[in-house]
Amino acid sequence: MSFQMYIPTRILFGEGQISSLHEQKLPGTKAMIVISNGKSTKENGALNKTEQELKNAGVVMTLAKNARATMGGLFFCDRVLISDEECVSIFKKSYC
Repeated sequence: MSFQMYIPTRILFGEGQISSLHEQKLPGTKAMIVISNGKSTKENGALNKTEQELKNAGVVMTLAKNARATMGGLFFCDRVLISDEECVSIFKKSYC
C-alpha cells in the first residue's frame, strides 16, 4: 500500500470542546471520521456528538470503521499514559 496525505490540523482539546466544532471555520464541506471499532466513542456519546456538530456546520460526513484492521500497522503502537498537563505541554512545544 502507498499513499500521500496532507492534513491541516486544528485541535480542540478539553471538556466540552466538541460542542464548538460547528463554530469552527472548516476547510470544506466533506469530512471522514476514522475510528478503530467505535465502541468507546459510541458508548460515551462522542461519535454521535461529533456527527451532529458536523451536520450543524453543513458538513457531509462518512465514517471509516475498523481502521486498525483496514490500515494495518499504521495504528499499532504501545500506549503511553500521560497526564492532561503533559499532553498540553507536548502540544505547546509541537504547535505553538
